[in-house]
Amino acid sequence: MAEAQAQDPPAEQAAPSDASAISEEEVSALLENTGNGDVRPYDMTSLRVNRTQLPMLETVCKSFAEKMSLALSTLVGRDAAVQFTALDSAKAAELQAALPVPATLVVVRFKPLPGNAFVSVDPALLLTLLDGFFGGPGRAPSDTQAAISPAAQRFQALMLRSFAAGLTAAWAPVAPIELEIVKQETNPRLMQLGAPQDLMLALRFSVEFGAQAGRIDWLIPEALLAPVREALASENGTAQLRKHESWAPVLGSALQEAQLETRVILAQVQISLGELVRLTPGDIIPIDTPQHATLLAGGIPLHRGRFGVSQGRNALKILPGGPQ
Repeated sequence: MAEAQAQDPPAEQAAPSDASAISEEEVSALLENTGNGDVRPYDMTSLRVNRTQLPMLETVCKSFAEKMSLALSTLVGRDAAVQFTALDSAKAAELQAALPVPATLVVVRFKPLPGNAFVSVDPALLLTLLDGFFGGPGRAPSDTQAAISPAAQRFQALMLRSFAAGLTAAWAPVAPIELEIVKQETNPRLMQLGAPQDLMLALRFSVEFGAQAGRIDWLIPEALLAPVREALASENGTAQLRKHESWAPVLGSALQEAQLETRVILAQVQISLGELVRLTPGDIIPIDTPQHATLLAGGIPLHRGRFGVSQGRNALKILPGGPQ
């Protein structure tokens, strides 16, 4: 009896391939590096936030501008007009590099939102408003160094406090926000707005007082707005602050075990470039004996302390009052 044997069909009788498949030649062509320069890297951190993405934030800013106008006019005793002009998004390093030196910068908190925000006041505008506050015609001195004088810094803090009620009222449709002043800074190079690649929003307000004009910028890290981003992206701001209670204890416990590298700067001195290049081994750079030292973690000042020795080891005694 003859036995039938199964055989593979000849190659020419194989089923036709799927029309959507690509040939090996096409695969090779795709993988081949042609070097024509058409392929360009895409930086995902370069994304920018515009007004259409956060419509409620623009509404808040316009409302806040009106309340800032009223607060400023009351403070200086004359009409001051404030307008919301732009909502920009940029990396923290870019915004920090654009700050003037000396700067009139205020570190603030939008309680209960996490982290710090920053308020940058045009130094010439600050001096113009200060002149009006003391009854002058509203003329700023030509030397902007006057903006870092004690009087100007006290007036800046007074001005920010006068904005607090208006800020709370403007943000009321989104979340209950309370303004807290953390500290003032005149040298932006001595602080960090955030990690260089962190995205920040710049809420820009123009101020007209008499014949002078200037700008007040509110610089807000995008991460700070995360709890209310859903509300800001809506038309009516109905979303509420959300607490992630399920994972918060686990995250908090894990953070307690996180290792941080800390350092203390005992003294600093400023010398010219010419003096630096002329230094030779054995030269002495005179410094003043520091009364206090600052404890830093990741470049961020945390505490103020007094240097000493404890149990035979160098130590820093933490003092009350924060890092200032």
